Amino acid sequence: MQLLPTPDMMKKISESWSFVSGEAFEFKESNHYTFHNHENLMAVILPLFVDSQPQRESIAIGLILDDAEAIKVAAHMFGLSKETLSAADVQDAKKETCNILGGGLIVDKNSELGLPQEIPLEEFFKLQKDATFSRLFVSEKPNEDLVNLVIFDVKNAFSGVLLS
Repeated sequence: MQLLPTPDMMKKISESWSFVSGEAFEFKESNHYTFHNHENLMAVILPLFVDSQPQRESIAIGLILDDAEAIKVAAHMFGLSKETLSAADVQDAKKETCNILGGGLIVDKNSELGLPQEIPLEEFFKLQKDATFSRLFVSEKPNEDLVNLVIFDVKNAFSGVLLS
């Protein structure tokens, strides 16, 4: 498994987020989440399977964002006003955003993306806690945007259940 170097990851996900949101955006590496009392948080997880010897490894790209940020992205992504978006539009935009952000971070010809899926925040944190590798990126403007992107490995016990 090979990941991009951290500065390249930050540049890549910043460019990707700017593309999906329609606004300039910068990520920085962090050792703690920025939540700022947001109540409506959700996590989308994107499994990435990397073929290697002797076993297949699993990486997860996790995206945590609040409803307000997800609605802004969905409106931009689908070219609709915030008032005309459906709940399904917002959910689709969250998953597609995770797919776009995560898809370009791994440099390995033998990798395979799974399907992005929404999971409860508690399960997301348990997966991350049990990981042996984790890297967190947060918004440069935490008081304006709530976006946390996490890259971590998933132990095989979880990959068959949550990430199949």
